[in-house]
Amino acid sequence: MKKVIYSIIAAFGLFATTSCEDMLEVENDSMVIDPSLDAKTDSVFYALGIAQAMQQVADQYFFVGEMRGELSTTTTHTDEDLRQLANYSATASNEYNNGYLYYQVINNCNYYLANRKTDLYIGATNVAIDEYAAVAAWRAWAYLQLARTYGGEAVAIPFYTEPLTAISQIEEDNFPKKTLKEIVAALAPELEQYSGLKVPTFGNAAFNAGNTNWGATKHINFQRIFVPVDVILGEMYLEASEYQKAAQSYCRYLCDNSLRTENIFGGLREYQLLPYINNSNLYPSEYYNKYNGIDGDNYFSIYSHNSPTDVLTYIPMGSSSQRGLTTNVPLAFGYDYYSTEGSSGVIARVDEIQIAVSKAYHDLTRESDYYYYPKNTLNGSDAPYPDTVQIWKAGDSRAQYVKTANTAATASPFVIDMADTSKVYITKMRNANIYLFRTTTVYLHLAEALNRMGYYDLAFAILRNGISTYLEELVPGYGGAGVKKFQYLSKKDIDLLTNVVPFLNVTNRNKFKARRGVTDTEGFEIYGIHHHGGGTRNVSSGGEPTGSVSGSRATAVGSELNHHYLPDTIIGLKLKELGYAEGIEVSKDDSINAMEEILCDEYAKEFAFEGIRFYDLQRIARHKEESGFNGNQWFAKKLQGNNPSVDLTDPKNWYLPFK
Repeated sequence: MKKVIYSIIAAFGLFATTSCEDMLEVENDSMVIDPSLDAKTDSVFYALGIAQAMQQVADQYFFVGEMRGELSTTTTHTDEDLRQLANYSATASNEYNNGYLYYQVINNCNYYLANRKTDLYIGATNVAIDEYAAVAAWRAWAYLQLARTYGGEAVAIPFYTEPLTAISQIEEDNFPKKTLKEIVAALAPELEQYSGLKVPTFGNAAFNAGNTNWGATKHINFQRIFVPVDVILGEMYLEASEYQKAAQSYCRYLCDNSLRTENIFGGLREYQLLPYINNSNLYPSEYYNKYNGIDGDNYFSIYSHNSPTDVLTYIPMGSSSQRGLTTNVPLAFGYDYYSTEGSSGVIARVDEIQIAVSKAYHDLTRESDYYYYPKNTLNGSDAPYPDTVQIWKAGDSRAQYVKTANTAATASPFVIDMADTSKVYITKMRNANIYLFRTTTVYLHLAEALNRMGYYDLAFAILRNGISTYLEELVPGYGGAGVKKFQYLSKKDIDLLTNVVPFLNVTNRNKFKARRGVTDTEGFEIYGIHHHGGGTRNVSSGGEPTGSVSGSRATAVGSELNHHYLPDTIIGLKLKELGYAEGIEVSKDDSINAMEEILCDEYAKEFAFEGIRFYDLQRIARHKEESGFNGNQWFAKKLQGNNPSVDLTDPKNWYLPFK
């Protein structure tokens, strides 16, 4: 073990100018004690010191999660360390294999948790508990990442919760070792005590972190640097196959914060879907006149420089090397965030793109169906809509691209250089923010947990309709007004949402009340997650297309007029894809497995190139193996395009060698 211990940074902010090694390494046997841990004041410097430790692990977290998935591929310019991650040949010497960066976070958290007094009040307000809980959540996140990266249930890793304040403690190296499920069992009970607590804000929603070399000011939302307790509890329980607890934790977070699926989606407008092999225009020219409702709302705003939407937790990296810790992530995708050549909000591009879009991603997104409200005439904006939503294999609009000159700004996930169309720039990560959790993450992982609980129709509802009181209308005989054909849920589903995962109980239902009509001022428009890239919405000002559209009004994905995107149809198609003979009776477990595959595809479309694909794949593979569906073979097949150097049917080969 490296003979260093890592101290809390008591005197420096998030982007301090002192070198990282000087601040995080101490050579004596004691740690500096900041009196603020015993005072009724924010121990802000301690928390920001841990945030800097999170920055140090950011690139490793991202590249391991990205390169060991199947959605990215290497190029002739790819760094050798990244190439080794991709083909599963990485050794202990790989630049992005350093487990002690996670232990650095953990030991900083351990020190804080051991020394921070929590019985500090001003009047009736506890002034320490929110921050204390947030630090406990950071520690849980770091341990969860260690397990995801180095062992899962195949390998146990060193585990300790007391701060290491003496080199002798490290030299003895007698720490207990725990597997992923044992880590969850050890940490979850304490975190449960803090369920429902909000993350700290430090009274500053937009901290100025300095200017980039190309002149843009970077702001940081302190509230978003923390991991919410109920989100990390959900993640831990989901990884450990405790599905009901996972669903309940996600529900608590979404309900406590009144978070719904929002109107965030790609749209198509003038964009084209990302091409593979050639750059031919995918769409017929009359498409834009004939089919109304194609518009590009705010999907790309998720990844904005200063105000990323939908994001719950992120690691914002330094605006320049003079202003803090920097990241290699944007450069790997072809964006030189630290260049002096950018201007007016445009980040300079480079020719040496290291991470490219894989054929697996192309095939998945290009084969996706798109749902739309067609017009009865070519250009009559007031013409009535027909009584159905139509389907077109146009692909998923989260794979849209735009062709621009090298200096042009864009609000599209992909950019193709007009001067050299072989260069495809992936723009999500160009702003030097590493995203950990989004509201969409919570909803999709909730769907995964509900599916594994046996509620696969309810999991599908999150993709089609979202969570709202509208789901009650989709139950035959429940008193709802939905068209019977589209009533695909059961009273058992609503009972679960009322009593076990209580979105719709008396306390929470008004937070998830759906609009019944266009002019209804109560409630909200209804969106499912698949709407982000799978279809149009209406375009009239009241939120309702002209004509007979009703029910799930906001989107063609969830509309009552959509005959195509229903669980029996989509799960049936997935079962056929998995090799089930048409017409054969399938078990409940078969349907759960197929729905999990559908969710895995949705993860790929929604979270591609955000550095999390490997973590999703290894979890899903373990769950499949536990339920008798040969998850080891499934994982190996998913990764065959990476040309792995080891046998990935053995789960021990999924993980990095621990050093």
